[in-house]
Amino acid sequence: MATVPRRLSFGAHADAYERARPAWPEEAARWLVPDGAQLVVELGAGTGKLTRAVAALGVRVVAVEPDSRMLAVLRERGLEGVEGGAEAIPFGDGEADGIVAGSCVHWFDLERALKEIHRVLRPAGRFGFGWNGRDGRHPTIARMNEVIYSAAPDRTRWRDRDWADEVTATGLFCNVEHAVFEHVHELPRGALDDHLYSYATIASLPDAERQRVFKEVADVLDSDPAVSDGTRLQLPFVVTAYRATRA
Repeated sequence: MATVPRRLSFGAHADAYERARPAWPEEAARWLVPDGAQLVVELGAGTGKLTRAVAALGVRVVAVEPDSRMLAVLRERGLEGVEGGAEAIPFGDGEADGIVAGSCVHWFDLERALKEIHRVLRPAGRFGFGWNGRDGRHPTIARMNEVIYSAAPDRTRWRDRDWADEVTATGLFCNVEHAVFEHVHELPRGALDDHLYSYATIASLPDAERQRVFKEVADVLDSDPAVSDGTRLQLPFVVTAYRATRA
């Protein structure tokens, strides 16, 4: 039986992803999208978390997503989306003012994807990308991460990569900028398991081990009244963002 690529494993948990993954803050979306953009293409859009933030700016955004199950959830919410991937973007040359990607660039075949992004962007168009993740600088979130990564190490290692160097090394992009946007991901306490389950590393664990992680993370969060009041969670998150200009 063929193995499903891990970047296509999220679709099996698309509803959990939609219910419990964080929205993108408006200021992050605004920073990623070029001023005056008429068309923005979003790669690896998932269920449309970043798509909604971009659309709220009044910009036409078309989501590109390789997993039909994730794309179905996105379309159910009235967003425009097509099936496809970063390595073969279903748009013509120079068609987009901006291309964005949220929490997914580490899944790309980056060399192929950058060539495609360069092709689809207009001259001097912008590629904006970032990760919307737990803020490990917060002590309780750091403890939460310890529980998760002890059971399910982060094999993507995206935090260890020099993204500015990787994006500019091809000569296709220049003027890389970096910014961070702190925010709070608020969700019902009962949605914590869905939140954890939406991450491929945790979803891939054996059931008994996954249930142990769920319980230990819950215990960590419930020990901090600033994060959990028993009915709602307020999880510190941070968007780590980059933007580069098409050369």
